Amino acid sequence: MVDISDLVGPVEAALQSVPGAGYYDGFVPEKVPETDGYIDPYIILWAGVGDNPNEPTACGIHSTDSLTWDFQTTAVGATPAICRAVAKEITARLMNLKVRTGRIKPNPDGFNQQTPILDTQTIPARFMLPQQWRINTN
Repeated sequence: MVDISDLVGPVEAALQSVPGAGYYDGFVPEKVPETDGYIDPYIILWAGVGDNPNEPTACGIHSTDSLTWDFQTTAVGATPAICRAVAKEITARLMNLKVRTGRIKPNPDGFNQQTPILDTQTIPARFMLPQQWRINTN
């Protein structure tokens, strides 16, 4: 059986290695670091437990040796340029990263947001750029 923590661990390590960016797993605290009234860059990992892509055998048993794991990262920065720079660093660290028996790729079924999105619901305002990823283990 694929243990999701075997997949999450290397992704977290890669994201935590982005210089100058904070890291959050599945949430953002009410207060995040700021400098001179501007939000400091950070990354959020939105991860679930994955899905078993195998067909059941004739006797109805599913193999548990493989997993399709879709997850999202969100780059956040005070300006579009900072946000894009963080997203670029995320891509550099995750694209083709070997994890177990698979490699991380952009999620072909996910949305493809090309430009940072301004979030004015938070103070201070910030720009966000979500990216969707997939890994298939076998």
